[in-house]
Amino acid sequence: MKYFAFKVMAEEAGLIDAYPRGSPTDWKFERSISLAKEFPLGGEVSFSDSYPDDQNLYDFQPNLMSDLLVSGKARKVIESLGVSNAEWLPVTVKNHQGHVVGPDYAFLNLQGTEDAIDMGRSKYELNHIFKDQVGLIENLVLQPKSISPNAKFFRCSTYRRLILVRDDILTAFEDAGLTGFRTYDAEGWDGVEL
Repeated sequence: MKYFAFKVMAEEAGLIDAYPRGSPTDWKFERSISLAKEFPLGGEVSFSDSYPDDQNLYDFQPNLMSDLLVSGKARKVIESLGVSNAEWLPVTVKNHQGHVVGPDYAFLNLQGTEDAIDMGRSKYELNHIFKDQVGLIENLVLQPKSISPNAKFFRCSTYRRLILVRDDILTAFEDAGLTGFRTYDAEGWDGVEL
C-alpha cells in the first residue's frame, strides 16, 4: 500500500471561515471523536467576506479550519468505497450574498486515528501547546505495519491535522473527477504544500 498526504486546496474557492453557529468548539474537530450529537441540525456556512472575489465551489471546499467540507458527490464516492470511519455533519453552503450554492455539503469528521508515523525516524517539531502532537513535519517516515489494512482515509494519531489517503482510494477520487484537493507522497514528505 502507498499513502498520500491529503490537502484541501483550490483556486479562487469560496473560502469558508467558520463552522455553523452552535457548533462544538473548534478544537474538537481535530480530536477524531464523534460530534454528531453536538453538531447543529440545519447548519449553514458561508463564503468569507474577506475574499469577496473568490466564489468557486469544489467537491472538497477549502476552509480556514483545515477540515474536510465535502459535496454530495464526494460523499457518495466516499461511501461507495467503504470508508467506515466517516461521520457526516451536514451543512448548506451559501455565497457572499446569502444564496444557497451548495445544498448537500457536509463536514467529514474522520473517526479514530492510525499510528502511521514512525516518530523515531521522522524529522519534526512538536506542537507548542499539544506536546503529544506534531506541529511541523520536515521529513515524514511512515510505519506501514502499524496502519490497519482497513484504514483508507484517516488522521494520524501523533499528527491529527494530517490526513492520509490510501492509493486505491485516491485513484477512485481521481477517476470520479473529484475536485478541490492536492496530494503529496507521504513517505519522505517535507510538509511543504505547493
